[in-house]
Amino acid sequence: MITRKPPHRKTLYLTITVLLLFAILATTLRIIMRSDDSLPAGDSAWSIRIIHVIEATDQAAVIAIPPPWDTRHARLYSQSMSHPGLRQHRTKMDKKDRDVVLTAPKTGQYTIESEFNIYVSHLPLSEPKKTGLSEQNRASWLASSTGISVNTPVTDAVVEQIARESPEPERLIELLFNYASNNIRIDSAASSDSEHALSRKRASALGSTRAMVALLRSAHLPARIVSGVDLHAPSKPQKFWAEVYDGARWLPLDPVSGYFSELPIFYIPLRKGDDQLIRTEHARARTTEWRIASLPRYQGLLTSDKKRPTDILDLTRLSPASREILSALLLLPLGVLTTELIRQFAGIRTYGTFTPTLLALAITHVYWVTAVIVLLLVTVIGVTIRAAMPELNLQRTPRLAIVFTLVAMSMSIVVSGMNYFNPEVDNTVTLLPLVILTMLVDRIYTVYDERGLKTATIRLAWTIIAALVALLVLLQTHWGSWLVAYPETHAITLAAVIVIGLYHGPRLKDYPGFAWLKEPVRTSRDRKTDKPQPEQSVDSR
Repeated sequence: MITRKPPHRKTLYLTITVLLLFAILATTLRIIMRSDDSLPAGDSAWSIRIIHVIEATDQAAVIAIPPPWDTRHARLYSQSMSHPGLRQHRTKMDKKDRDVVLTAPKTGQYTIESEFNIYVSHLPLSEPKKTGLSEQNRASWLASSTGISVNTPVTDAVVEQIARESPEPERLIELLFNYASNNIRIDSAASSDSEHALSRKRASALGSTRAMVALLRSAHLPARIVSGVDLHAPSKPQKFWAEVYDGARWLPLDPVSGYFSELPIFYIPLRKGDDQLIRTEHARARTTEWRIASLPRYQGLLTSDKKRPTDILDLTRLSPASREILSALLLLPLGVLTTELIRQFAGIRTYGTFTPTLLALAITHVYWVTAVIVLLLVTVIGVTIRAAMPELNLQRTPRLAIVFTLVAMSMSIVVSGMNYFNPEVDNTVTLLPLVILTMLVDRIYTVYDERGLKTATIRLAWTIIAALVALLVLLQTHWGSWLVAYPETHAITLAAVIVIGLYHGPRLKDYPGFAWLKEPVRTSRDRKTDKPQPEQSVDSR
């Protein structure tokens, strides 16, 4: 046997120093190099990801997706679209039709993921321009449309009453806006029809905006609905507002939030003239998911004319989807570091160093209570089945294959049972890693066979606790964003791991008040009651 000489203390200290200096110097250097590329103060870059699930009911199904419109303070600088199974029929980017048009070759369900990157400036990027309005368009913006009833008794009564005060168009627009803002109470459960909104004085946000448009059209003022997004409201990003033509330009009006003639710079219009975000023929929209994120404030996202070797470490130049994945990946070492801190200084034992972190990674996509319940139930079922396998006298590889299959079946049954008793259960729990659960079941049985049920249960409890602590680390998305921008910071993580490995002092369990952290010692009496097992044990540490 070859014995390795332990490294000299000076070598370890030198390694730690080099890692720390590298992390500090490399990060500082890249921050300085990026300072020239930073966006002006007050400016920002944003990513808008919209995921549509569409069901095509005919082979001639057509789906039209609108890209964001530029505003005085916002510019669309890049866009991408993923639509597996659909054909991009045509793309028009003129003022009349800017939609990306997709066609479905057959019936069925399709997923369309659009991604738009927006640059927002606190200073105007353009001056307001006068726009004309053709007689045909004027007629369309004065007529009734879906959810907007024009020249009804209720709209005519309101317009007639307000017009008596001031018939001038500019003043009339303001008075009609004040009426819609002050007299219609917003209720998300209420109707979105304009006539109901005006008669009942209660409507949804869309209903209030439709009522605003109905009043303007009844006053012979061309008006339209705008469907857009509020970048500062990622939980409920979709917004509706109105636009009225004052004879020279389209004037924005938001009766719900109270904005008149000028909107916040973070309002981005997607479709003008329609409250439907997408247009479909022979198809219907099932669900729509929004993901809005602030991008790192670097000009390199906007232009990439000059490349530098250091850009290889700049992961912020990648797409938002790639950055999201890399952010989770770069947080994993911090989760492992957390687990190692608990094991080293508290003196507890878990089923592996990486198992808690991998479980935590899976739980990030699932409600943690549901994940823990499924984990415990599947583990109990798996260990019970595993206990009966020594009678088969199988080798390790087929044994693990059988456990894997049984774990997959057990998870499916457990999830189905939980859904039976509670239909609201989060079924994404099936994302829990089957391979990790399989190895976990095998390790639990090994510890149970060698050290008893109590030790196996305690070690499982510590594994779950360590996973939940690691989960707190993985949920720190701002840490992930920093690591994506400066991955070299992980040199500090490496130095921390070495420091932890150098510690050989007393652990928390060695102190009198924390003796309960120690695993129970199996007595000879316990061993006599065990049946001999020919299987080879696995390192359960």
